Amino acid sequence: MELGLFKNQTRFKIALELIDKEDGLSIMQLNQLLEDIPQATLYRHVNAMFEDGLLNIVRKKKTRSGEENFYAIKTKAYKIGEEEWNRASYDEKVNFITYYFMYVLNAYQNYHQTIDDKKDQSTFSISKLHLGEAEFENFQADLNHLLTKYYNQSQNKSDKERTVSLVIIP
Repeated sequence: MELGLFKNQTRFKIALELIDKEDGLSIMQLNQLLEDIPQATLYRHVNAMFEDGLLNIVRKKKTRSGEENFYAIKTKAYKIGEEEWNRASYDEKVNFITYYFMYVLNAYQNYHQTIDDKKDQSTFSISKLHLGEAEFENFQADLNHLLTKYYNQSQNKSDKERTVSLVIIP
C-alpha cells in the first residue's frame, strides 16, 4: 500500500493547503501559504505529486513569462455512496479515508485560526461499544436519523457552519 500524500511532511503540508480548493492553487500561492518551504522545494514536490497522480492541473493562467498551473488534489468528492464504496479496492478505500482525515484536519486548522484567545470548543472522543448486530444496526439508524434531522433543518443567516465527523469501524 502506497500512501503518497504521507511520504514526507512537505507533501502533507501541500496536500492540506489544497484540501477544498476546487480552483486549485499555484506554486506562488502555495509559497505564500507555506513560508517555511523554499519555492524550489515546492516545485519539486508538487511536480512529483502530479507525476504520482495525486494532483491535477485544474486550470492555467497566462502570465508575462508563460503559463501558471493551478493544482488541486485529485479526488472526485468527499462523499462516496455505499455502492461505490463496496466496489472500491482496499487501496481506493485507504485513499478515500486519507482524504477524509485530511479534510477533518484542515477544518480543525481553519477553525483554530479563528478562535484567537477564545476557548477551543472542539471535542474529540473514541468509544468502543459492545453491540450485537441488531443493536449496531439500530445505533447506525439512530445516528443517521439524528444527523439527517440537523442537516435538513432550515438555516438562519446567523448560523455558524459546524463540522461533525464520525468514523465507524464495525
